[in-house]
This record gives sequence, C-alpha cells and structure tokens, in this order.
Amino acid sequence: MKDEEVTTTTTTRPSDAVLCECSLLATRRANRTRVKQQQIVVVNPRNSSQRRFRRFIESIVRKVFDSQRKAPRDSISNSYLTSHFSTLFDEKCDSPRPIITKMHAIPAPRNFRVWRLLRNRSNVSAASATQIQADVSPSKNSQLAELHVTSPVKRTSSAPSPRLNLNGTLDTNGNYGKKSASQNDVSFTKEIPVLQHNNKHHDIDLEFDNYIDEQYRPTPKIAPIIVKPPQPKLVAPKEPFYFPQGKPVSQLQNDAALRRVCDVFRTFPGQKCEIEHMAAVCEAAGLPLYWKVPVFTAITNKENRPATQIDFTSWWKAMTSVAHDEASRFVYTLTFGSRSYLVPDDLYHMLMDVIHTHPGLVFYREATEFHDKYCQVVMTRIFWNDAHSWSGRLTTERLRRGGVLQAIRNLQIEDDINKSLRYFSYEHFYVVYCKFWEIDTDHDLKIRKKDLASHAGGALVPLVVDRIFSGAVCMTPANGQPLDEIGLPEFTQFLLAEEDKTHPTSIEYWFRILDLDGDGIVTLYDMEIFHSQIEKKLASEGIDSMAFQDVACQLIDMLNINGGATSFQLRDLKKSPLRGRFINTFVNWRKFFVQETNEGSESPRIEDDSGQELTEWDRYCIEEYEAMMEDDQADAETISLTLEEDDSKTSLAYHDLL
Repeated sequence: MKDEEVTTTTTTRPSDAVLCECSLLATRRANRTRVKQQQIVVVNPRNSSQRRFRRFIESIVRKVFDSQRKAPRDSISNSYLTSHFSTLFDEKCDSPRPIITKMHAIPAPRNFRVWRLLRNRSNVSAASATQIQADVSPSKNSQLAELHVTSPVKRTSSAPSPRLNLNGTLDTNGNYGKKSASQNDVSFTKEIPVLQHNNKHHDIDLEFDNYIDEQYRPTPKIAPIIVKPPQPKLVAPKEPFYFPQGKPVSQLQNDAALRRVCDVFRTFPGQKCEIEHMAAVCEAAGLPLYWKVPVFTAITNKENRPATQIDFTSWWKAMTSVAHDEASRFVYTLTFGSRSYLVPDDLYHMLMDVIHTHPGLVFYREATEFHDKYCQVVMTRIFWNDAHSWSGRLTTERLRRGGVLQAIRNLQIEDDINKSLRYFSYEHFYVVYCKFWEIDTDHDLKIRKKDLASHAGGALVPLVVDRIFSGAVCMTPANGQPLDEIGLPEFTQFLLAEEDKTHPTSIEYWFRILDLDGDGIVTLYDMEIFHSQIEKKLASEGIDSMAFQDVACQLIDMLNINGGATSFQLRDLKKSPLRGRFINTFVNWRKFFVQETNEGSESPRIEDDSGQELTEWDRYCIEEYEAMMEDDQADAETISLTLEEDDSKTSLAYHDLL
C-alpha cells in the first residue's frame, strides 16, 4: 500500500506544471494559426522562380570566375571548401534522423562548376525541394564564401513546422535562430572558411544540369528574327480613268497651234480671213479640212463678216480649255459650246460644204434642188450608225466610238465619194431617193400608209405599216405620237432596217415593231398576230403555208433561248445568228417565202477593194444601183431611137413635099 501511494504521489503533476504545459500548447496553437495565415503561395517555378534562380546562379558564376582570374593559380589549386550541416528533421517521422552530416572539402578547379545537391545521396523529397536558392558570394580576400539554402515549409499533422537556424538557439516563441516567427522558411547560414589541404581532392559532381529538378530546366529562348520592311516603291499618281471631254492636252501644244494660225493670219490681206482662206487656217490648227465652215461660223458668231486674228484667238482659248480630244471639239464647234450632244440639223452646213467642195460631187453641184435631200439622207445614216439611241441625239461618247470623224478626215484624201459606204456615198443616196420617189405617187415628198404599203410590190403586212406610223420607231421630238405621214429621213430609216436586219439599230427597230404593248417582251401571242397576216398574204397569192403551231417550234430554235422560253427580249434577238430570218417571218411575206424555199443556201461573200466584207445593205445598194443604171440606159436608148424615128419621118415628109 505504501509503495502504491508513493508511486501515485510521484506520478501526479503539480498544478503549476499543468499551467506551464497549457501555456506551451496555447503558444504552439497560436503559432500554427499564424503559419497558416502567412503561408507562402509558391507560384509556377517555370515562370518567375525559374528566372530568378537562373539569374542568381549566373551571378554566382560570374563572381567565381572573376575571383579565379584575380587569385594566383597555386592558391586556387590548393584551396578546399568544407561544410558541415546540422541534422534535419524528416517530415514523415517525429524522431530526428541525419540527412546530410558533412560535405567534404572540394578543390576549386579553374573551370568552376556550380554546386548541386544529389537527390540520390539525400533523403530530401521532391516536394521539399520545390524552391531552392543558392548564393555563393566570395569575400574581399577571395577566401570566404557564404551559402544560403532556402526551402519551403514542411509540416506534420501533429506539430507546427520547425524553424531551424544553425547559428542560433530556440527563442522564447519556440523558434530557432534570429528570425522572427513570421518567417515561413528554414535558413541555413554558415561561414565556411577556405582551407588548404595537401592535394587531397574528393570527387563531387557539381554539374548544374543535375542540381535542379526537371521542372526548373529553363526553356531556351529563340532569338527574334529582325525583318527589315521592304522599301516602298515609287508609284506614279493615278490619273482619272474617265475624261468626259477627252484626255487633257498640254498647254504647250495648244499654244504652238495658235502661233501657227497667227502666222497664217498675217499672210491674209488686212490680216482678215474669208471663208475661202479657212482651209489654210484649219491645216495650221490641226483640224480636218471639212471643219472649215463650222469653225468659220463659230469664230464669227454667225455674222456675215470676215474673221480676225482676235476672233480666232478668243475662240481657240475658250474651246481648248474645255474640249481636249477631236470628238469633244467637234461637238463644241457645231453647237457653239452650248450642248454636249448633236442633233441632225447641226451637221447641215458641213454637209453643204462637202457638196460644194468635194471633187467626187462636182457633177452634183448644179442639181441644187437635190442638195437638201442628200444632206437629209447622210445625216440619217450618221445617226443610224453611230447614235444607237432613239432620242435623236448623238452624244460625245457615241461620237468618239463611232466612225464618222474618221470618215470626215478621209474625205480630204479620197476623191471618190462613193468609197465612204457608211455615210457619204452618193450611190447609196441615189438608191434611197429613187425608192422614195417610186412610192411617192403624188411627189409631194410625203409618204402615207397607202404609199408605204405598196413598197416592194406590197411585201409588207398591214400591221407592220400601222406600227411604223404609230411613232414607235420615229427619231423625232414627237416620238411615240401617231403620224399621218413620214418624210425622207423616216423612210431612210425604214429602208435601212428592211434591207439589213443584222445591224444593231435594225434589230432594235423591228423589236419595237413587234412589241405591241411596249413592255419589252414579245410573247407568242404577239408573234401569232403578225404571222397570221403573213399567212393571209401567202394565201392570197395561192401559196400554202404551215400553221403557226409548227412555225413556233422553228422560231424558238432560231432564238436558242435557254429553257425553251415562249417569249423573248431584245438581248435574245441580238444574240441569235438567225435574227434576219426570224424577223422576216413576221414582216415581209416575200422574203419569208424565199427563205423557206431556199432553206440551207447562203448568200455569197462579197468584199470591197480593201478586203472588208460588204454588209447586206451595201450589197443591196450595189444591185439596185446597177439595175437603175441599166434602166436609165435603156430609157436613154429608147428616147434616142424615138428621136431618130421622128427625124426620119420628118425628112421623108419633107422630101415628099419637095
């Protein structure tokens, strides 16, 4: 019993010991809370820590190599480095276990290698080596070096993380060394003197590649490639691609032409120019010869007086300031600068000058009653070939694309007026006027419906004649209004469209005739109305014809419309190579009958002297003109025979009387 009492008394703790233990536990608990709050968050070592660690190691290498260059070779070869580390606590057990006890002295070779810690020789885990900083800084005498190793906090489940310092002891807060309780890392600081040893070297691998973990291996940076920007190319300033009045001419060129004209004016009597002198003026200014009358009228402002040098100078400067090419200057001259387009009457004075001065029309100058007719036919042909408009206007752009300006220039070098087939040919005018005179029975120079219906022996159907007089194809200011009669210009248009159905303007002419309601589409209903009148004409002549249902299939094949449409537009008719045959099916019953009986045969190719193929209109005029000449010759022979017979009868009677 006594022994038991003694034992009980011995094992019982005094009250003050309990208080001390409680205060110690409270202190540790507070430290643990503080550590949790102040625990360092390790960032991605491959980003920031890796760069800091790499820069740190590079600074060490530079310092060591600097010290080796300054120190003697013998002292460097005999120097040793010693280190002694205290015992570390394992994070998995409470009992201390020696991890690194001693680091042998190492010689300092000339090619210094960085320190490394071998993980296979130590028990430090990979998690405990996530952040290591080593700093080896030589002292002033190159004999001392200081090593700093920093590792993150390692904790157990039952005790707060220890803080160790080899140069200090446990302080009042339960911390080792001189660091405060707010520090979360373990620091080992030791001054390691460099001692000399008798050439006893120990092999320790200090390569940097084995020292750091794989995640600390730096990523090599690729040197940026500097590409020099290419030198900018010198680009000329872009000129406007559209010049309504032509591409501007240099002022020097215009002034040079003006000086030449002024020199010509000085040769005239009194330095005044008459209409007879305008040929020399146009030649000096670089203008076509047959512009002389329009230019003279423009510089004198339609006044009946001679032109002076001042008149031409003022007109030339005004004209060249706004008109730069030949087309714009032609329009400016004929319109006195008031319009950008021409109407047929603007060409009248120029054509009258062609009649009176061209060598190919010498025989025609005495027939003054036919001069106006020639001008009307030529003006109609110019607008028919170049205007491509039903407004009766010839714009500058269309004039520039057409061929009348070149034809006017050719008149001064070509004596044969009949070689200008498209515009100025006298033979073509003769054919047109004879056809007009043939159907104008009363010879009042006006054609009515009954007169036009008799053309070509009544080949036109009545509905076509009505559509012509409806105003649908009239190029006059009264466009679209019904007409009671037409003159020579309208008949010229009709004859050009009738005899050459492949011309672009002719196609538009007949499309306007076939489009009864004017909606831009010709349907099967419209085609059936016209073809029914063709059938009536053929029946009156005793000719059998197919029904329209059978003809419609051929018509659709002629147009070659995608999808086999039952109606067509103007563009479909222009694309068809058989547009002439298509139009004859509704317009002219005689031509329709001829093309049906001679199906498959083609007209022979005829060329002019220059090798250019003649159009259908040109061939028509050649044939008609030759036929008219033969008729005139036959008439002349008949007249001469009649006169001879009359003379013989008179002589016989005279002898009888004697």
